[in-house]
Amino acid sequence: MSGPRLSDFVAGTVYDVQAADATYPLTLDKGQALSDSGRENGSFRLEFLGPVDPILPQATYRFAGGEEDHDIFIVPIARDAGGVRYEAIFY
Repeated sequence: MSGPRLSDFVAGTVYDVQAADATYPLTLDKGQALSDSGRENGSFRLEFLGPVDPILPQATYRFAGGEEDHDIFIVPIARDAGGVRYEAIFY
């Protein structure tokens, strides 16, 4: 398995993310290609927007939704009244 590629993700897609005993909706806000790292399916970053509470700690979560499920390592990068932003980098 070669891993996901940027084209696997569509902005606006809502993913169900299981954390502890609850499921949280995280919406893909944007995807951005990064400079070539030699990664087989290209390098890219994803930015997700989730609920204001709770802030999910950085970890790998199962993202269910879209065409297929993905295990994605996310890091919280910002929080405001609109929610919490998370970043995933595939490099």
